[in-house]
Amino acid sequence: MPTLTRPGFSLVEVALAISAGLAVVGASVFAYTQIAASARLDNAQMMVGTIKTNIQMDKFRLGTPPPAAATPSPYASSFGIELNTDSVGRPYFPNASPGAMPADPVTLNNAVLPYDATASPVPLTAGAPTPQWDNPVFLSPGPSPGYGNGGWLYDEGTGSFRANLSNQAYPAERPGQW
Repeated sequence: MPTLTRPGFSLVEVALAISAGLAVVGASVFAYTQIAASARLDNAQMMVGTIKTNIQMDKFRLGTPPPAAATPSPYASSFGIELNTDSVGRPYFPNASPGAMPADPVTLNNAVLPYDATASPVPLTAGAPTPQWDNPVFLSPGPSPGYGNGGWLYDEGTGSFRANLSNQAYPAERPGQW
């Protein structure tokens, strides 16, 4: 008499298939999060470059760096970095909502923290090494998100602008050198 066998999978085969599927899903999720984080940093770098360029144009037009807070102007009703409006009423970053700086893509914070580059241990300049950029001296320590916690850093005295991201938190990208 022939042996009857039921078609199907054993419990071990099912467990192996599930574990292989979970490994593929886990690797895909990891790769996606890495790519998304890299894209957010690239977007932040692009925003910093655009805003720096527009600050320099305003610096050329005014003769000094633009103010951080709102200031009346003969050309625009008010302007300043915090309002995302230059001295002729154009936004420093074009795709932001009117009247506010755009949120930085990494932490989604749009606060502008004023700091004094000349009061820091070593004057802050673009491309400075980590210890200089990671120890800014703030003008008003009030209720701010704190250094490295997102938003933007702006020095009214020099017109220096950067994302409020720590070089130590992002050593490969070095936001202080953007």
